[in-house]
Amino acid sequence: MRFVRPSPLHVALVATLALAFTGVDAAAQGPSAATAAPASGAGAPGASGASAASAPAASTPASSESPAAPASSAAATEKAGDRGKPDSGSSAAQAYAAALAAQKLGSTEALSRDRVQEALADAELEIASGRRDEAIGDLVYWVESPRFAPFLPMDEGRNAVFLLGDALGRAGASEPARAYLGRLLDRSPPDVWARRAVRSLVDFGLASDHPETFLDDLKKVPAGAPEEVTSDIAFLAGRAKHRAGKGSEALAEFAKVTPRSRFWAQATYLSGLVHVKEGRLRQGEQQFCKIADVKQTPREALAFGGSDFFEVRDLARLGLGRVAHEQYRFDDSRYYYYLVPGDSEKLPEALYESANSRYEAKDYRGARDLIDEFRTHGDASQYEDESWVFDAYVDLALCRFPEADLKLQEFIKRWEPVRDATRRTANDDRALSDLVEAVRTGSDPASLGTKTEMEPLRVVAASLRKDPDFGQTTKRLAELDHQMSGLRQSMGSLDDASSRISSNKEVRPRPELVLGGTPEERAEKLDAQIAELRKLVRKLESSGEHAAELQGIEAQLADLESRAREAARQERAAPAAATAAGSTGLVGLVSQDRQRATSLYGDAELLRLELSTEQLAAAKDALARLDKRLSRLLRRARLGRIETVLGKKRALEVEIEALSEGYLPQGAVDSLEAARYLRDDEEYWPFDGEDWADEYVGGEGLQ
Repeated sequence: MRFVRPSPLHVALVATLALAFTGVDAAAQGPSAATAAPASGAGAPGASGASAASAPAASTPASSESPAAPASSAAATEKAGDRGKPDSGSSAAQAYAAALAAQKLGSTEALSRDRVQEALADAELEIASGRRDEAIGDLVYWVESPRFAPFLPMDEGRNAVFLLGDALGRAGASEPARAYLGRLLDRSPPDVWARRAVRSLVDFGLASDHPETFLDDLKKVPAGAPEEVTSDIAFLAGRAKHRAGKGSEALAEFAKVTPRSRFWAQATYLSGLVHVKEGRLRQGEQQFCKIADVKQTPREALAFGGSDFFEVRDLARLGLGRVAHEQYRFDDSRYYYYLVPGDSEKLPEALYESANSRYEAKDYRGARDLIDEFRTHGDASQYEDESWVFDAYVDLALCRFPEADLKLQEFIKRWEPVRDATRRTANDDRALSDLVEAVRTGSDPASLGTKTEMEPLRVVAASLRKDPDFGQTTKRLAELDHQMSGLRQSMGSLDDASSRISSNKEVRPRPELVLGGTPEERAEKLDAQIAELRKLVRKLESSGEHAAELQGIEAQLADLESRAREAARQERAAPAAATAAGSTGLVGLVSQDRQRATSLYGDAELLRLELSTEQLAAAKDALARLDKRLSRLLRRARLGRIETVLGKKRALEVEIEALSEGYLPQGAVDSLEAARYLRDDEEYWPFDGEDWADEYVGGEGLQ
């Protein structure tokens, strides 16, 4: 059988799948949908459609097996906010199938098992190569086709449904993913596709802000499911309870997770955290020991836990060290910290915390050795700033006052400008916005300030990247930008498809709108150019030059921003008004999807504004905490310098007292400066390297 290359029309329709699913999830459901699942390795939804649509039109009709995909419909949109009843968008797919059949573009030929297996192999290859959007379009074409109905109960059909649901979930479209994967949970006992569906639903639930919605879907799993399946569900339930602050209920769910589960180590560790948080240190230590102690760890846990098990084991050993430190069992804490292996990412934390434990145990030389080893791993840790002051205080405890004073001076010299830059940025909304944008785009933040602020701003940006709250909001914003990028691609493909449908026999170049980019793409470029202008204005403000002209430039820039927003709003409304005519058939479906795309993009822009505000608030809070932290450390550093002066004074007093009693200081022994410690009637003979028996006094008569 010869397969004809899909026409640009069909490929453009495939691109609308991302609009139907991902756009609804990301824009209509709010921030939680943006974090429903990681979008790793996939291009922006609709990108495949946009790129393929730019190819020349095929001279032959589209193949009967060319992939097509549904766009969003009003019914699907109404149910988008109902998390309890996920909608897969099947009605939209069926509407497109009927419209294609009405125009003689659909196929009525029966499918063979070999052809289905070949299509599934192609979809798996697309997913493996990161072309998830194309795989989703192909799989929707097969799964929602009436010709595929006989295969749905078979392994090929269930495999196709799983691949489609899993791909949608990992692209961030949680609602249709729940709908498709939920179809596979009806087998008792669960077959391989049901178990894989449970695994994917649990993964999506753990990454979601609303895991309880996935737990509702997992209630379909029969009671006699294997323990690996029930344990995964129990862990998800425990995480939901733990996030809700219900410690006792979370412990009950975590206790159901067996060693044959991939989450046994995580469940045991979280159980220990719950006990420690509620003051039951002994019970928490027992839970940590189950993971940290090789003898107490079940063999199955190593086999089923995978590489994540050893990361959790390192965390458990850190937890044991902290619990022992909290109970002033410093020797035990040192042993637990010592168990963290040398190739672990947690080793710097273990070394630093172990050094603190030895310091509190008055073992200053042990603390000195540990902090020196900590230094060999660089400063890229969460204790980068604090370790400087602690290092100096260890020297103070060892009476190494000059070394301590030098370290404290270096700390103040390095970190006081960072504190000042942090304070200035947090109090200037425009500077804060520029810093957040530099962190988001990965550009060098040194360009935002003067020459003296270049390195401090880099340190502030690095601290901001490490902040977990800021990182969470930034991740949500990045995922929403990813979805909006796909939505823009889909809108361009819809415009291209609409023009080709209305004049499918006319050969002409692609519309100027697509060549120049969609209104949203042009607005994005304009925003980037305006942002560059803002940076230039800020540089002028920092340099202090052309102060008289800056006010006029800023006023013109504000007017330009307002005009750009108004132009973008009017330009986006134009395609919607042009497609408002009541068309029917395939043209009507494409027009409705184009209108829906415009509406979704508007909602996504509002959501992005909210997330941007949340991101700025998180950044401001992170900088405020950094300011307080550095201010506290700087105060300790200055107090430490006072201690070094007092220490030097006391050391001099001790030396004078020793000299008055006839004792030479340790540094004077065998030293060329020994003569300055002697009185006029004293003489010092240095050791010349040889011992003569006749010069030894006091050994007479000894055998």
